Amino acid sequence: MNEQNFFDELKQFMTRGVPYWRKLGFELKEIAPGRAVFEAKAHPDMLQNGVVHGGALASIADSACAVAGISHVFPASYATTVNLQVAYLKPLIEGPFRAEGKCIKAGKSILFCEAVVFDGKDEVICTATSQLMVIPRNR
Repeated sequence: MNEQNFFDELKQFMTRGVPYWRKLGFELKEIAPGRAVFEAKAHPDMLQNGVVHGGALASIADSACAVAGISHVFPASYATTVNLQVAYLKPLIEGPFRAEGKCIKAGKSILFCEAVVFDGKDEVICTATSQLMVIPRNR
């Protein structure tokens, strides 16, 4: 399987398996080895007192980390987050935002990842680190 087919299959697998992304309006835009990019737009259902809820930002950061990590172990395995730490640096009120995730170390059983979330002006609004447990996939 060539690299493009691999990433297309991974994108389909992840998009079908995580309907939560559709609910929040997250779109998986890019997958490369150890890297993933998601985009979204703030909408009223994401708000808490006029700013985007931290859970939405944590979710997009977690998703970017997960896909970046899973790109190292798919199709034999997938992974699930066992730890996520998020630092919120700036509130997001409206507009587009994106998360860029990367896997910084792919171990046999744990994937170490990080993500940065940017607003529409390319300013950092939060950062995250995560560890994901590799889970063999029954094909």
